[in-house]
Amino acid sequence: MADPFTPGELTRPYPSDVTYPYESIMDSFNVLRNDPAIIGLNDAITIRFNTTTPSDQVDRAIVDQYADMSISMADGMGQNLGAIYAAGRENGELPKVEQLLAKEGGLIGYYSSSNPSKNFFGYDRPYIRLTASLKYHDKPGGDAWGSTGGSFPSGHTSQAYWQGTALAVMLPELAPQILARTSEASNNRVIMAAHYPLDVMSGRMMGNHITERRMTDTEFRPLIEAAGAELRNYLEAQCGDTLANCIAADTPYLSDDDSLAVYEERMTYGFPQIGASGQPVIVPANAESLLLTSHPTLTDVQRRQVLALTAIDSGYPLDEGNIVDGWQRLNLAAAMAADVVVNADGSVSLAGDPSTPPGTTPGGNPGTAPGTPGTGPADPGAAPATPGTVPAVAPTDADNSAAAVRTRAVADRLATSGSDFALPGLLSGILALTAGAGLLLVRRKAAVRS
Repeated sequence: MADPFTPGELTRPYPSDVTYPYESIMDSFNVLRNDPAIIGLNDAITIRFNTTTPSDQVDRAIVDQYADMSISMADGMGQNLGAIYAAGRENGELPKVEQLLAKEGGLIGYYSSSNPSKNFFGYDRPYIRLTASLKYHDKPGGDAWGSTGGSFPSGHTSQAYWQGTALAVMLPELAPQILARTSEASNNRVIMAAHYPLDVMSGRMMGNHITERRMTDTEFRPLIEAAGAELRNYLEAQCGDTLANCIAADTPYLSDDDSLAVYEERMTYGFPQIGASGQPVIVPANAESLLLTSHPTLTDVQRRQVLALTAIDSGYPLDEGNIVDGWQRLNLAAAMAADVVVNADGSVSLAGDPSTPPGTTPGGNPGTAPGTPGTGPADPGAAPATPGTVPAVAPTDADNSAAAVRTRAVADRLATSGSDFALPGLLSGILALTAGAGLLLVRRKAAVRS
């Protein structure tokens, strides 16, 4: 049995123990809410997901509605490792992980309620605005539509993302799968008609930011590192082999390619680009700390370049442009999974990108155990000259850039998988229609988030 954190470690003040004004990174919603085309599409996607999702996925959505998602999302680690992790959490054999990630009182998100932002925006939930068009999904005796609190941003999504992002930091080898499962838990809020896609997109931004603040806090980060060591040691002990071999022998939640595709799909939900495409990305300040375990040999500046190279294109709803940090564009799954090469001049490129100059050396490849991070001067946030973007038009087969490969993967998935994000005709129709118009007893329990 592993030792939990001491009461002193849990109750001492940390620099990141402050309430952050998260509405500042998503306040473009106050413009979007007055755009009939965007709100019409926001409503239409919600209705479609709520009324057409198969019953087995509805059942999973109901589980995530009430469960501690840091446990219910265990299958993102794979069939066997996920079962081992879930059993360890339920049996109290992962006390440090519990103390940081638990739904009630988890220390990573303890100071980061979505309620102030909900109150700031004051937008009604789908089941209040669109009741007649929706199906009610719930467990017997449940109260899934009971809250009258605001809809934007999604608190469940924020919680899922600070829990899932922290787990991905602890297990970078499985980051794409863990984050894809996190995106599923978040999408389940739309299925339940408790939230709209824009709520989920903003909740992702908030959840990533919450984990970044804890990772940037050099006094708090050792707690995450200790919990990660506890988790990795437990998985290896219970699996009976090295973590790499256990992962290789397991049945994954999704393949790497499918994990990256669904994560990216849920970053934009098929919304059109309403702003200029191809704009430089402003990498969020200190976001490079989220890549410390997936790319331990890179410098902070190089990690920021990886985040820029893997960012999605500009102009989608909630992209604040060049006004504030680009949390909407931050594709953390792609960044953590990126196969990176270090160029002769010290800059980095994505492996397989024909624009990579000669004379490069591998660096910061995923699938390695957390190690000592590289050091380097802090980058004040300037984007590289050529930011990573997802083309607005389909690339040709001759284009083998990393961005083009990602775009073709998503297009192939939409064409062959019957994805919920394939909305042929829906977008144009909406636009035409609207054109004219437990272990933390030493702390108080955190407020229940919805």
